[in-house]
Amino acid sequence: MNEARAVATLSLFVIGILSGVVLHAFVDKGPGENPYPALPKVDEPRAAHDVVAAIAADDAQSLSRLIDAQMLSDLDAALQPITDVRGTKFLGAVDSEGRLLSAYVVTGKTTEGIDFVVGFVLRVANDQVVGVN
Repeated sequence: MNEARAVATLSLFVIGILSGVVLHAFVDKGPGENPYPALPKVDEPRAAHDVVAAIAADDAQSLSRLIDAQMLSDLDAALQPITDVRGTKFLGAVDSEGRLLSAYVVTGKTTEGIDFVVGFVLRVANDQVVGVN
């Protein structure tokens, strides 16, 4: 009698699990549609590329010609705590209401010699970098 009871209990459990899986497959609609439209992707803006190339080359003169003092300060804040840039990587760019947003990752070392990675976005309008996030 105990074996029959155990088999009946396990069978009921298995039937319940299978019924739940089948019911879930019919009822689940999956993730909802994204309410935010995707921004159109664009190629890397030349102005942003030039700024990041100057960062990678540690070329302060070129950098000061490409962006103004306020943006240099913003860029310095965005790159903190990196003091020695070892590499840069372009992640992608999108067009947002006539402004291009170009994303980058910079790898480097801090003053203590610790490896660090930071990301930032350059805003480009009229073929000029107009902001740093």
